[in-house]
Amino acid sequence: MADCVITPYVASALASKDSNRIQGQISKALALNSPFVNILDGGVLPAGVSDTVRSVIQEQALAGDSLVAPAFVATKDLCGPIDSSETTATTEYTYSLGTKRARGPKICVKGAYAAYKGSYLMAEDSLKKLITQYFNADVRSLLLNRSGVKYVALDGGTNSFSDGLTGSEFAIDTLFANVTAANIGKLNFNALHKLARYAHEVLLVEMFEDGTNSAHYKFIGGSDIIEAFRNELNVVTDLRYLSAGGFRTGADALFGYRWEGPYRGITFGLDQRPLRAATLVAGQPVFIEPFVGVVTTNGTASRVNPAWVQAAYEVGFLIGKSSFERLVPERYTGEGTFKFSPQLAMGELQWHYQIDNDCNQFGDFGWHKYEITRAYRPVRPHSVIPILYRRCNFETGIVVCSTTGSLL
Repeated sequence: MADCVITPYVASALASKDSNRIQGQISKALALNSPFVNILDGGVLPAGVSDTVRSVIQEQALAGDSLVAPAFVATKDLCGPIDSSETTATTEYTYSLGTKRARGPKICVKGAYAAYKGSYLMAEDSLKKLITQYFNADVRSLLLNRSGVKYVALDGGTNSFSDGLTGSEFAIDTLFANVTAANIGKLNFNALHKLARYAHEVLLVEMFEDGTNSAHYKFIGGSDIIEAFRNELNVVTDLRYLSAGGFRTGADALFGYRWEGPYRGITFGLDQRPLRAATLVAGQPVFIEPFVGVVTTNGTASRVNPAWVQAAYEVGFLIGKSSFERLVPERYTGEGTFKFSPQLAMGELQWHYQIDNDCNQFGDFGWHKYEITRAYRPVRPHSVIPILYRRCNFETGIVVCSTTGSLL
């Protein structure tokens, strides 16, 4: 008797049963490949609270006495009124849930008779990569738009450090400084460390502590700016160990994105698709999509956008602890015996297979559908500082030889 080929019903049963495994693979891909996944605390937004939620943040208490020379009196004379009265205050923000719905590639079981497993795994891989990109882009967009402090790297010869700085402690939705584009320069480590000191001393931004490393801030940027830091004077020797893997932040509960450092209180993470712009409008960058559609033999494929590759400006992020919390709805914390981290929840991933009287009357097609639902609770929006800088020409160091054809 000949072997039975896979039927649409079997294909549907396999795909439906496999949804949890794919969900786990997506979570693993996020943790391994996302520089933004472990910089925000996660949590659950209780069901039935409100469409728009108020977040009340406790500010630092204001001293009623001098913090330069606090006044003390002799204890024997303390039978009198209180010397000073301290005051406290709160700041209020609002936030709400947002949802993105989409579906994965359509799979035709007729075309997968001979190689169902291979075609299914390719569709799964495509879905994992796309959701990882969506997750990165979503967190990064939140940090960019809602941050309380922003910085533009300006030419130090004609501008002071404060000229490129906007925002303040517990501010939110701050814009970049409206500066002359010609004054924007390339970010260097000296300026980055000055910004980190400002965050620590003026903004009182908390530092991360990952267990194996000392307290530090995190910088996320494109490969060119990270490499420029490595090559910078007085930095290259120390960072040589980093590139060889000598110092790395310990793996977190979900394998963890690898961070280089810390170096002088800053660790470094690589954004494979950093935010880039070619023009500015009133000081605000007009960002370029990193991909464009290109017609291929069958359908339209994604290609890197040449305008993004050549863009003049880029944004990196200096990040401290407790800037925002990423919350997922209470109902998304697990299904049955399958539990996953609230921060990595991608919503409900289901296999859709429905026989109808129209396009799928024979049950040939099916696809995965997914829903991403999350809210971002502002805690200390000034703990993340987007940095706008210019992308200068890369110096290859290649020179023309005086003679050729000889090894002597």
